[in-house]
Amino acid sequence: MSGFAAPQPSVLSRLRQRISLRTLALASLALNLFLGAMLVATIRNPPPPPYRPMPDRFVEHVAADLSDADAAVLRAAFEPLRPRYDALSQEYREAGQRVRALLQAEPVDFDSLRAATSAARAKRRQIGELTEETVLSILPGLSPAGRLRLVGGPGPEREPKAPKK
Repeated sequence: MSGFAAPQPSVLSRLRQRISLRTLALASLALNLFLGAMLVATIRNPPPPPYRPMPDRFVEHVAADLSDADAAVLRAAFEPLRPRYDALSQEYREAGQRVRALLQAEPVDFDSLRAATSAARAKRRQIGELTEETVLSILPGLSPAGRLRLVGGPGPEREPKAPKK
């Protein structure tokens, strides 16, 4: 054997030999399908709705199942409570921020974290209790069908909803 080896083709020339027009067309097709799927996903999944504060989310969700008269009673009961809900929501957000700050601290002070978590839970409970008391206070002013719908029943003219999983 002579010690001379045949010259090796460069990487670029080997790549040129392997890539054919058919391979480029398939790669282009795959990229176009991917971009088309991304476009469809963007159009079909719109951004989330704008933030609505408490009690608006709750009232509009519940009012959708009530008659117009019962929905008006519900909205009228919650409207004067808006400043109280705003204050409780702000306190709840601040309590949540304290919990996040304690979780990010190094080392984690678990006693303070437990106290901050309890404070946040108490604020969330206050919001729930205010909502519950308000709903209970308007029950006598609602129609019988409205009371039934408010507690999750179908009402006389509707079919029951399928249970959620």
